[in-house]
Amino acid sequence: MEVIKLYRQYKALLRGVFFVLWIFACEKDPGITHTFIPVRPGPEVFFVTSNRLAYQFSEFDFYDSSTCIFYFKTLHQEFEDYDRGTFSFLDNGDTIYSGSFWPAYMCSMPSGPYIESMPSFYGNYAFRVDYLWHEGQPDPRNSPEMIEVLKDHNLLHSGIALSIDTIEISGNTLDYSFTVTNADATSLLILDPDKTGSALFHYFTNGLYLYDMDHHQVFSSGITHLAPVPWNSWEPGWLSELQPGESKTFAIHDTIITPLIQGDYQAVFEFPGLAFQVAKDQLYQGDARIWLGEVQGSKRIVY
Repeated sequence: MEVIKLYRQYKALLRGVFFVLWIFACEKDPGITHTFIPVRPGPEVFFVTSNRLAYQFSEFDFYDSSTCIFYFKTLHQEFEDYDRGTFSFLDNGDTIYSGSFWPAYMCSMPSGPYIESMPSFYGNYAFRVDYLWHEGQPDPRNSPEMIEVLKDHNLLHSGIALSIDTIEISGNTLDYSFTVTNADATSLLILDPDKTGSALFHYFTNGLYLYDMDHHQVFSSGITHLAPVPWNSWEPGWLSELQPGESKTFAIHDTIITPLIQGDYQAVFEFPGLAFQVAKDQLYQGDARIWLGEVQGSKRIVY
């Protein structure tokens, strides 16, 4: 449940129905095994699923390594209703890494790579591979082997980079700044908190968290969020364009309810982008692409 609480507010809205099912008819982990297409796929096949779907490199438009999102060239309706199963990324028929489709109504959480399903938060033209740490299992999503294969097929894009710059605590106030940099070769459109306002921006992110050195959460943002109307809409006026290599710095003011004691802390902040709100034919606004997903930054501070 703690993991679910950390999800962004707009995800929580979509999960409402599934949360009710979770309470009243919780389904257990069915014990999925990794079984794939029995016939060795040819070198053109990049992505396969346990229900025998196979996708070639040529069907993908690009991959954003900052968010681990894959974008298709065309719409794929099957991803709207995909429930459970497994997947694998291939290079010349050999597995690079595997994972599971994991629906929101499941009681348990997966370990390792997974694609969130039922609902899919990136519609029918993109999917994100998430990762939950498992002891002894490194995160394979941006492994050297994977990056090299993506480069070989001209699919690699770098998205954005995030840094937490300053965190200043004075009494019951907390002010922090962060910088978003376009690390891509394409102009990107990002959510701009100066344009959305703090309340709307915090509808898409939970803001800053502070953890002590024992990994206990000691602070979370208290900024009240404001949902868009309608809740699944977006406006071009919320976005700012970053040219390749360009950076933009933002400042956030927050309030501390429970005073902090002096010590070392780890700050964690998730910079959000849009997701299901953006249809495929809206992804590009002129020559600039709307950056989807979210990216996390952290910083150690001494208070």
